[in-house]
Amino acid sequence: MTAAARETAFREPLYPTRFSPLQLRPRTLLDLAVNGLARWLAEHLTPFPHLVHKHRTAIVVRTLRLDCTTPDLRFADTPWLDVRARLATTGSGEWLVLSLAYEAGGRTAARARLVLRVLAVAEPETLSAEPGALPPDLLAGFTEAERLPPDALRELARTRQPFGLGTELLAPQEWETTLSRSQCEVADQWSFIEMIELATTARERLSTTGPALPAAHAPVRSLAAFFQRPMFVFDTCRTVTRAHHAPRGGRTVFRHDIGHAAPLRTAAAGLRVWELLDAA
Repeated sequence: MTAAARETAFREPLYPTRFSPLQLRPRTLLDLAVNGLARWLAEHLTPFPHLVHKHRTAIVVRTLRLDCTTPDLRFADTPWLDVRARLATTGSGEWLVLSLAYEAGGRTAARARLVLRVLAVAEPETLSAEPGALPPDLLAGFTEAERLPPDALRELARTRQPFGLGTELLAPQEWETTLSRSQCEVADQWSFIEMIELATTARERLSTTGPALPAAHAPVRSLAAFFQRPMFVFDTCRTVTRAHHAPRGGRTVFRHDIGHAAPLRTAAAGLRVWELLDAA
């Protein structure tokens, strides 16, 4: 009998800083995604610190997708959030896919999927790394049900435009920020959680400029991101944000291109984030 895919489940108490007035913050859900990944690794494979320092293996996010269900979960609705996480690998061990469900009050509040690239740590002090694969002993720790079909990753990691774009609502808006250590992880490389927060901050800034937009007054329905190349602590990055009508449903799509502060061409962005917001 083929062993089933293993699941890690945990319960988190809810408190005010995890919410906006509209819903659970995307940053909260992504932080809990890493929590779920660390728990799955510790329960079923090896603890995260051992993965990096004993097995010389690291993981970075390549793409992510976050979908929030309706009605949106608000702070008064429930004291607990239940998180379920599953991890799968490609046959080569070069890629991992983390799938999460967030549940509260007997219903699913959100779902997330992260496609992760496996790296080989070249220098343990600086944690510099290059594309790699899971060591054979770790790859052997995945059950048959946790191994993706050869063509599955192609669809999961596609970086096409996730949401249809209609009329552009205003000229592209730009702003710069210098990355601090509070926005980076242990290797002084940007934290994917903080970079998504940077994008949502750029979108909310639009509520104070230009035409009336649901930039800070409507819930995020879906969010997608594609990480192409990293930035590091004290780098100055530029965020270019565009807003479009969505073709259907009266929604708005915000697209953010984030990269080095040198003239930023869309194709050269190190990170691209799309947010689909409900009508206000």
